[in-house]
Amino acid sequence: MNSQVNANTASVVYRCPSISEKSATRVIAILCLLVFACTAWLSLGFQAPLNPVDVGPGKVPLLASCLGMVCSIVLFAEARRLDSDVQLHRPAAVASGVLVMTAYVLLIPIAGFYLVSVFAVPLLMVVGGERRWSRLILCAAGFVIFIYLCFEQLLGVQFP
Repeated sequence: MNSQVNANTASVVYRCPSISEKSATRVIAILCLLVFACTAWLSLGFQAPLNPVDVGPGKVPLLASCLGMVCSIVLFAEARRLDSDVQLHRPAAVASGVLVMTAYVLLIPIAGFYLVSVFAVPLLMVVGGERRWSRLILCAAGFVIFIYLCFEQLLGVQFP
């Protein structure tokens, strides 16, 4: 992999000469299409609604999956316009964000949604470049309070 320093941002840009942006975008579009198709297929197996005029539990995932498949096809088709190399400006930040999200998902069943969210939201913001403690704390608290009020109090949906 070649690395090059960009003078404008003073950051290291990693270039991967073996893959073009067009190819990478098409691979991602195909993977997304497969995931959305699998989700649509799984949503067909949900039970039918008890009331025939109700939407039922499988319709929203089916609609979202169909919309995702359409977007994946559009992304695949629009990739023909791209011809530059893929550039990762902050690969460590991307990897850190993926690790934080993975830990977030894995820790929710163990420690609970609210406790894990209090730590995961500021960590994701730090990975994204935010450094002001006041903003980190306010966003984490605001996120947890918003979810609690909207889902638990208003809608009656319990989180783990």
